[in-house]
Amino acid sequence: MCVRRQRALNPIDMKPYIVFCFIGLAAALYTVPPRPTKKFELNITWGTKAPDGFERQQALINDQFPGPPLIFDEDDDVEVTVNNYMPFNTTVHWHGIEQHGTSWSDGVPGVSQGLIPPGGRFVYKFTASQYGTYWYHSHCAGQIMDGMYGPIYIRPREIPTNLASMISNDTQEHNQIHNAIRNPELLMISDWYHNTSEELRDIAISANIDTLCADSILINGKGRVRCLNPVYLTTLATPLLAPLLQGMNYTAKGCLPAQNTLSQTAFAQHNFTAIPPSMFDQCNATESMEQVVKVNPNKGWVSLNLIGSASISVPAVSINNHSLWVYEVDGRYIVPTKVDTLSISIGARYSVLVQLNNTPGDYLITAANSGLNQKVAGYGTFSYVNGDSSVVGTPSINYGGNSRSKDVVVLDQTRIKPLIPSKPSNEVDQTFLLHIGRIEKAWKWSLNGYHSYDLSLESEKPMLWDPESYAHSDLVITTKNDTWVDIIFALAGNESTIQPGHPIHKHSNMVYVLGAGMGEFNWTSVAEAEQEIPGNFNLVDPPMRDTFTTLLALQRPSWLAVRYHVQNPGAFFLHCHIDPHLTGGMALAILDGIDEWPSVPTQYGPTGHWGKAPE
Repeated sequence: MCVRRQRALNPIDMKPYIVFCFIGLAAALYTVPPRPTKKFELNITWGTKAPDGFERQQALINDQFPGPPLIFDEDDDVEVTVNNYMPFNTTVHWHGIEQHGTSWSDGVPGVSQGLIPPGGRFVYKFTASQYGTYWYHSHCAGQIMDGMYGPIYIRPREIPTNLASMISNDTQEHNQIHNAIRNPELLMISDWYHNTSEELRDIAISANIDTLCADSILINGKGRVRCLNPVYLTTLATPLLAPLLQGMNYTAKGCLPAQNTLSQTAFAQHNFTAIPPSMFDQCNATESMEQVVKVNPNKGWVSLNLIGSASISVPAVSINNHSLWVYEVDGRYIVPTKVDTLSISIGARYSVLVQLNNTPGDYLITAANSGLNQKVAGYGTFSYVNGDSSVVGTPSINYGGNSRSKDVVVLDQTRIKPLIPSKPSNEVDQTFLLHIGRIEKAWKWSLNGYHSYDLSLESEKPMLWDPESYAHSDLVITTKNDTWVDIIFALAGNESTIQPGHPIHKHSNMVYVLGAGMGEFNWTSVAEAEQEIPGNFNLVDPPMRDTFTTLLALQRPSWLAVRYHVQNPGAFFLHCHIDPHLTGGMALAILDGIDEWPSVPTQYGPTGHWGKAPE
């Protein structure tokens, strides 16, 4: 801005003044041109691959599995064209991305969009208002189990200066850490099946069982089938959980036998003859390639961004002789925490920094299911450039995902602290108490008492188009904008049944995980419960998550409480991310901010049309 001088100026005096004003005016009029939209195209096909050495049909994205990494920058506008060449309907969800102001791009059929038919196309558009690690996957039926997913990384606009200093006092290492964060290795940790998702669902319904058994664990789509002695596998059950085996061994495939009534229920009538032997019992080992992560010790540090893309497993991950500095969880920086191993719930993401200061070698990466349902592990190699391949180190965990000694440090999920402090409101406008459990069948689940979210709802008119007609459904949570909402998940459990920890994913913005406990939730609100059991809650600096796991209901009930701020009106989803539980109905729709509903762009509304995918 130009300021008038107090004395008269002659022409010579005024020359620099005029130049200064001209420059200032030009600067004021000049606007930085917007960055071009980052555009991607995903061609979804149905082909044949053998990720773990067993050939089967599966989903491919741009002819690869997993799909290609989508990498862009914080604040970028993003456009992704999805062409469906499969013989099935599909959609794509951008897991963890809030879709602030673009709920029509969230990718949930029957909630925020219609299904993409075979030969159809859908163009997703959103702004990357976040940084961090995410992933994209199908949100149609059980297609995650068919391999329809890939990683996302959003490069941060800036990295907090205190993050690196909490890990190292060395200034040079600070630069190395920042470089590692900006250029991470993306690792998708998943389980794999030799049956398609449709085949698995047909078996579950015909046999009336929960399909709890995978064939292998993959790292970035690579792995192999291992067949171990059932007696040895049974010794991997911890003393606390061993009685739940009911005196039976794990199978050669590492699975709990289908006859285990605690996992498959005693109330349901099963048809075991409808279960093919290959599902639980038979095991045929393979020798296919496993993932190799090449690291250069001259760079000092590497960031491994771990993405939990399994469908039923909860892999515990470690690297021989290397500590893991956990610094980002679900796409948000946390106070860095040094551990030896961590368990990755389905849908969750953990970014870890690893210092490259060991003897150069080929160290084993272990990803072993830590759940009771199955003892199965996958492996990779953390390979130093020009290292000695005979140097492999010593693992921190065993094939069952258990620590090999009392000195192994395991990430305590309840003690995660946001790097930038964030406190939830003390005042709450609504509280929802949701009762989780099986209903009627061993394969049928509910997130709200006796109301199951049937797969047929994927074909219904999207709720985004007409929210008022769904507002009073038992399968819908309705909120008002700029309010605070508590959700309490109450899990049923008794002497005759158990429930696993359920990884719950909330679409749109994150929740604060306030607390958890065993037993019935016998209060009407979190405030009332906190008065009686304050030690069970953290209302000052609780973890912030978009994917959070309930406590195991170990033959008695358990509960978990979360809180969030409604600030993104639109139609979203809340569901268990265990695929057979989601397809079994464990979900609800959330109509957030129904009083300030967004105006849906024409191309995403009832008259929208995206044409056919190109030939």
